[in-house]
Amino acid sequence: MNFSAALELLKSGRRVARRSWIQPGKYVYMEPESACVTPDHQTRTLVAHLRFVTADGTVQAGVQPSHAGLLADDWYDIDGESRGQ
Repeated sequence: MNFSAALELLKSGRRVARRSWIQPGKYVYMEPESACVTPDHQTRTLVAHLRFVTADGTVQAGVQPSHAGLLADDWYDIDGESRGQ
């Protein structure tokens, strides 16, 4: 699937990955909007954003897909029936 379809899945709480990623275990998910406390002790809104889980389990926040990722058609729903196909 293309990134537009993958983004819709992300918005619905699903995880997506690309078939071209060589290392297993990598995926992207959307962290929903939440509250956070800033250094000035104010509670502020943390907007929804994408997070990337690496093959070693590290989580990277604020991920922005590359141009190649945005144009790719090899995204798949790792929580759905098309897993790994």
